[in-house]
Amino acid sequence: MRTRCSERGWLRLSVRVAACAVLGSGCAKREPPPPVPPPPAPLTEWPNGVTPPLKITDELILQIPLQYERGAINPDRRPMRAFISQQSDKNEAGFDFFLPDFSGYTLQNYRSDTDPNKVEVVYLHASDPHEAEPDAPGLYPPNMLKRALADSLNPKDFKDQYGLRCYRSREPSSRLTCFGRRDAAGEDIVLTTAEPPYAADQFPQVQARYFSKQYGGVRIYWRTHVDNLPRWREIDAQIWKFIDSWQMRAAVGPVEPPLPAKPRQP
Repeated sequence: MRTRCSERGWLRLSVRVAACAVLGSGCAKREPPPPVPPPPAPLTEWPNGVTPPLKITDELILQIPLQYERGAINPDRRPMRAFISQQSDKNEAGFDFFLPDFSGYTLQNYRSDTDPNKVEVVYLHASDPHEAEPDAPGLYPPNMLKRALADSLNPKDFKDQYGLRCYRSREPSSRLTCFGRRDAAGEDIVLTTAEPPYAADQFPQVQARYFSKQYGGVRIYWRTHVDNLPRWREIDAQIWKFIDSWQMRAAVGPVEPPLPAKPRQP
């Protein structure tokens, strides 16, 4: 039979057990936190190797050498998905190289964002093959030229330079919009560039955005310093040489899943 004292003792024990259940850590020995991993060793050279397979279109899967990838020193970087809602398995590729010899990154040149010798391929991704149809919207150069001459460019105010016909806008502007034949296959290019004088704090660029029928239909955007405009054809040709040489021609397994897409202006 329980006495009044035993009931009091039992009550105290019950209260302690309940308190332990609520507070938990107050009645049990805390485990020490895991040790902080040491920082990675400083790089002594640019990483070697290639990216995981990047499916750009059904006809184009790339593995880009890491020397042309600024993100190679960021191990958590993953490829972006092309912003085409019906093609969620397609990736967007980008890479950079340096003139005059089309070399890649080093531990020295990657630190500058305003290197005039740098060429950035900002994106390469799949696009609608119908973009090349007459009068279709998009970045197919013949359609772009027709729209621009009707809407914003002065068809009588132009100059020919470096194998391009460069038009000025109808409104006062330092920008030129240039069109020309970019390869022997008959495809064209659209470039925009700036005319001097340039502001002291300006980094004037030449930029190319266009649609190509190659590999089932892709859009590409590259840019570099305006001083490299005379080499535009050589630069563009080298970009396509890279793409062709990095193409995986053998069958591959599943490619790395891409990150969610971000909306992009045409």
